Order: sequence, then C-alpha cells, then structure tokens
Amino acid sequence: MRRALLFITEHRRTVSLFMTLFLSVSMMLLGESSKTHFARAVSTAVFNTGRFTFSWGIYILDLWHENKRLRLQNLELSDQINYSNTAIRENERLRRLLGFRQHLSMKDSVIVATIVGRDVDRIVNTLIVNVGERDGVKKNMAVVTAEGLVGKVYENYRSSSSVQILTDVNSRVSAYVENTDILGIVSWRGGTNLMMYGLLRQKIPKKGERVYTTGVGGVFPPGLLIGTVEERSDSGIELYASVYVKPAVDFSQIQEVFILKGSERSEVWDDGEGTGVFKRPETQ
Repeated sequence: MRRALLFITEHRRTVSLFMTLFLSVSMMLLGESSKTHFARAVSTAVFNTGRFTFSWGIYILDLWHENKRLRLQNLELSDQINYSNTAIRENERLRRLLGFRQHLSMKDSVIVATIVGRDVDRIVNTLIVNVGERDGVKKNMAVVTAEGLVGKVYENYRSSSSVQILTDVNSRVSAYVENTDILGIVSWRGGTNLMMYGLLRQKIPKKGERVYTTGVGGVFPPGLLIGTVEERSDSGIELYASVYVKPAVDFSQIQEVFILKGSERSEVWDDGEGTGVFKRPETQ
C-alpha cells in the first residue's frame, strides 16, 4: 500500500492523465441513461462533500443555540418544580394549622400571627410576630403551632410582639410525661434539645414518651405538647435525674403561630402593672 501511494505521488501527472482517459472512454461507452445516472451520483457526492465542508460551522452554531435553549428550558422547569414543592409544603402546613385550630375549644380563642423576624442577639431568644396590643395580644400569652408549644409573649407593642421561645436560657416550663405521674421542669441548656430535670431516679421516662405542660404556675395552659424524650442525662452524682427532650417544634422553620387568648391569666398573676393578686412564679 505504501509503495502504491509512493508511486502515485511520484507519477501523479501520468496517473491523472490515465484516470481522465479512463473516465472519458467509460462515458463514451455508457448509454445515455447510465451517463445521466453516473453524472448525478458524482455531482451529488461532490455537492454533499462541499456542503459538509462549508456548513459545519453553521451546524455547530445551531447546536450551541439549541443547547442554550434547552438549558433555559431546564432552568424554567426546575423553577416550576421548586415553586410547586414550596406550594405543597405551604398547603400541608396550613392544613395542619387549620386542623389544630378546629380542635381548640371555643373558650380557647386564638390570634393567628406570622413570623416577621428573629432576634437571637439579645439576652432573650425571641421571634417577632406581626400582631400586638391592637390585636388583643398581652404579655405571657402562650404561643403554639400545630406541632406543639413555641413559648410565650415576652413583649408586646401596638402592632407587633416578641415571643420568647423554649430554646432560651431563661425559659422554664412545668411538665409531665404522658400516662405517668413523672413531673419535672423543662429548660434549655444549649444544643438542639431541651432538658427535663428534677426527676426521681426511680421514675425515669422512656425514650419516645411525650412531654406536656402541667399548667402549674399559670403561664402555660395544661396539655400542650413540648416534645419527646430522647435519652437520659445523668452523671450518677446528682440527687435527681434528668433527660433530654426533643422539641416538637422546629424553631428554625416556624412561619405562622397561634397566640392563645386568656392564657396569660392576668386576673390572677401580677405582672407589676397593678393587676392580679399573686406574683408570677419564677419557674415558668
């Protein structure tokens, strides 16, 4: 093969002459129909070769535009999917809130509020809601979601309020474990979980058991879900035992809350404003 290519290269003029003579003689010997067919085949091959040679740049440019169009379409579809997923989650959340509100008794009327801000830099860890005094909000009203207890109203203004959440170092809640006589105090001491302490060593709740408010102290109504028992936290030295409690509410995902009217018990507890009879307990 190499020798043939070398021969053609060295005698290209002679080879070209003989090929031209061969084609000419072949065309003379062919009939009219065969000549036409042969000419069409040759012209088609030459045309296709030229078209591919000169149109590959245009073809690549078309591919680039098509790729760009498909990428934009993919982004639009992804955005629509994200919007649909967000709408589904919001619908589920609102359904839970509606179901929870329907299960509340008529005397426990509520104020629906939306979270508009978070204030974690202050001494008190709070959420800011878009309702205040003009909406009937008062200090120490209990704040809940469909999942469970959030906290209580810490400060209220005319059109907004701050809510002290359970994951605040100053928060204290009197609590009990479901279907038992185990009582204790729930507070936050850092991390993602709460701690229930003051438990007798003979009565340690099991993992997964739910913890509710007792209503003792008058800050929170009884029966509000606080969370579930995670694990025991006991050094073996202290007189009383304690357990970690996973909050029922994900405080980073809260968007709407219910403020329970009447839960502040202003006719009983004195908040330093000349109302009520007794000083509010410090354990709550």
